[in-house]
Amino acid sequence: MSKHDSESHTHESGKSAAFMTQPHTATVITKERREHLIAEAAYYIAEHRHFHGGDPIHDWFQAQAEIDRQ
Repeated sequence: MSKHDSESHTHESGKSAAFMTQPHTATVITKERREHLIAEAAYYIAEHRHFHGGDPIHDWFQAQAEIDRQ
């Protein structure tokens, strides 16, 4: 193993690579806020297709997955 391989790499921001790969801490939101965010995202999904076709339940589940990923 070379000396270069064992060193912690530093990015332009000055933060080490180890720091940059650490998971982000989750933000805790209330159930009511989460449902509001899902409803709003589902609305925008339907709006994107100009409210034609689609399924509101599918929109809700898609929005729920998007919010949960965030």
